[in-house]
Amino acid sequence: MQIRSIKAKTLFLIMPLLLVIVIGVSSVVILKSHSLLLEQTENSMQEQLANTNQSIQNRITSHGRVPETIAKSIQSHYTKLTLEDYDAILKNTLDVNKDTFGVGVYFEPHVYNNNIKYVSSYAYHEQNQIIVTHDYNDPSYNYPAKEWYKTAVNQKETQYTDPFYDEITKSIMVTASVPVYDDQQRFIGVTAGDINLDTVQTIVSETEVGVSGWAFMLDKNGTYLAGPQTEKIMKVKLQEDKDPALSTLANTILQEGKGAATYTSSEGLVHVYFSKLEQTDWIVAVALPDQELKEKINALLLQAAMFLIIGMALIVVVILLYTRNLTAHTTRVNSMAEHLAQGDFTYSIEVKTKDEFGKMAENLNDTSDLLNTMMAKVTEHSLHVASTSEELTASADQTSTVAEDIANTIQEVAIGAETQLVGTQESARSLEELAIGIQRISESSSSLYDASQNTSRQAEQGNEIIQQAVRDMNEANRSVLVTAVHMNQLRDRSVDIGNIINVISGISTQTNLLSLNAGIEAARAGEHGKGFAVVATEIRKLSEQTKLSAEKVREIIEEMQGETEAAVQSVEIGTKAVHSSTVLVEHAGEAFTGIVKEIQQIVNQIQEVSSVSEQMSAGSQQISATMEDLARISGEASDATQSVAAASEQQLASMEEVSASAKSLSSMVQELQNLLEQFKMK
Repeated sequence: MQIRSIKAKTLFLIMPLLLVIVIGVSSVVILKSHSLLLEQTENSMQEQLANTNQSIQNRITSHGRVPETIAKSIQSHYTKLTLEDYDAILKNTLDVNKDTFGVGVYFEPHVYNNNIKYVSSYAYHEQNQIIVTHDYNDPSYNYPAKEWYKTAVNQKETQYTDPFYDEITKSIMVTASVPVYDDQQRFIGVTAGDINLDTVQTIVSETEVGVSGWAFMLDKNGTYLAGPQTEKIMKVKLQEDKDPALSTLANTILQEGKGAATYTSSEGLVHVYFSKLEQTDWIVAVALPDQELKEKINALLLQAAMFLIIGMALIVVVILLYTRNLTAHTTRVNSMAEHLAQGDFTYSIEVKTKDEFGKMAENLNDTSDLLNTMMAKVTEHSLHVASTSEELTASADQTSTVAEDIANTIQEVAIGAETQLVGTQESARSLEELAIGIQRISESSSSLYDASQNTSRQAEQGNEIIQQAVRDMNEANRSVLVTAVHMNQLRDRSVDIGNIINVISGISTQTNLLSLNAGIEAARAGEHGKGFAVVATEIRKLSEQTKLSAEKVREIIEEMQGETEAAVQSVEIGTKAVHSSTVLVEHAGEAFTGIVKEIQQIVNQIQEVSSVSEQMSAGSQQISATMEDLARISGEASDATQSVAAASEQQLASMEEVSASAKSLSSMVQELQNLLEQFKMK
């Protein structure tokens, strides 16, 4: 069966593809949602388990701190406190901690008092009162042999006993035992706190796990401590339960301590998550029936199915509306095409939209208008061609007559062109001889320019050498002047040294006189002045040696002064000579600079002459070439006139053919007008 409707084709083509895509996407979403739901449920269970675990842990830890506080408060002065003091401490402690059932202090035998073996005090809640008893001091009770006491001996941390059922309070109790050490780290006893597990059981029973889940707690031996099955509390070990699924679950929990497991109950599969308390090794577990998970997944599937059905319905409606609009547009376009096929260019489509169909309608309207305009112009031009062909026929006859006159005129032009060709050739030979002479002048100017360039370069090199000599003479002049200054300074320093030598000679003379006076005074002193006389003699010898040395230095300085004076005079003479030479060299440099400038001017003038001669040579060559071209053109013009004469004869024959073609064109225009009458135009 062939489908002709666009609407039906669109539905049959798009719907299967959309169904496949939507079903595939929905399946992926459902599977992903299922996985996310399971992961979210598991995270929620783990979080609930962690919160319950933390609440129980905090409650037990807070109870354990009660005996820990008492142990720390008595370790340093336990012997200084009386039994009445301990009673008061225990009562005050219990008064503050309402949830703790009882607390007591138990000393090692003969530690508190050498004469008394057992010393202890225990306080506990009874109704609304706190009772203190010393009954545990009875040797028959022998508290050091009790399990709660032995677990704390020689330990460092708080120890917890297994839960036990107390017949007096009718409740489950746990004892927290704390070892007590004195300042020398010697074990002296135990402080114990009895904890009622009613609060912990309340925490477990009030734990909400989903809608239908529950929580329960086991001790490290598997004893059922708390949970919805109250009849099993402290009476049943879960690994020994009659239900094999529960016993298997209990064994798994006790072996692994932390993790997840499943078991099958009478209501179906149950998911269990469990973890162990750090201080007591109790295990807290939360359980959630699989049926609750399936209900969530079924609700998710139902929602996905509803969304799928609604989405498919919306897609079908959209497709129907779209195909309806598409059919309307195609119908209008088909109508336009039919009118165009019938040659009717007066029909147009109303443009209602700005989309592709609107653009198509505009293009069809533009096409119709364009064809209408083209047909009108073709009609107009065919009429014009008909009239033109008639005029062409008449013009062809006139052109034939004119062509004969042109042929005669061209013959006369050919004769004049031959005469002009001869004169042009003679002028070209004269210009060639003139160009050769100018070329020789240009070559001579070029050689002269090259020679002047070499002379200019040599003059510049000489000028550079003279300028370098001027700079060297100026540098030598400066060096000689500096040397003269240093020699004058040296002469002044030698004078200063002579003055210093005079001072040293005077000092040695005075020292000699002083030594003589000292020798005279030593002689007057007699025996007491002998040692001083020896010193005076040595000073006199030293002053005489100093005087002799100063004289020698004076002589050397005087010789140096004479030589220095001669050197200064020599330097002054050399300075004057260098200055004179510098002046002469500078004059020579200025002269060379003037020579270089003059040579450069001559070079520039020669360069201008060479350039002008080259331009004249180039101009003469260009004129010669032009004359040759003119001669060639004259020859070509002579040939062309002859060709034109022959062409004129051919044109005359062609005009006769044009006249015949014009008549044929007139008949074809008549046929074209007959065809155009079949179209309708605005």
